[in-house]
Amino acid sequence: MKLITGVVLALVSVAMAYPTAVNNNAQVVRRQDLQHQVDPSVPAMSDASGNVVPFNSTSVYEAATANGQ
Repeated sequence: MKLITGVVLALVSVAMAYPTAVNNNAQVVRRQDLQHQVDPSVPAMSDASGNVVPFNSTSVYEAATANGQ
């Protein structure tokens, strides 16, 4: 009896948590500005703006140096 009550309560909680309205007009927002298409098989890094760029050791952003440390 306890198992049946637990299962029923679990199903009821899932039914209540499931969103009842589906928003078909939802906009997909990009999290990064895709300036460069980087091939996944080559090394990559992030620039100072957070964009993923191909790895180049001469242009590594050194945050500590930029902050004067």
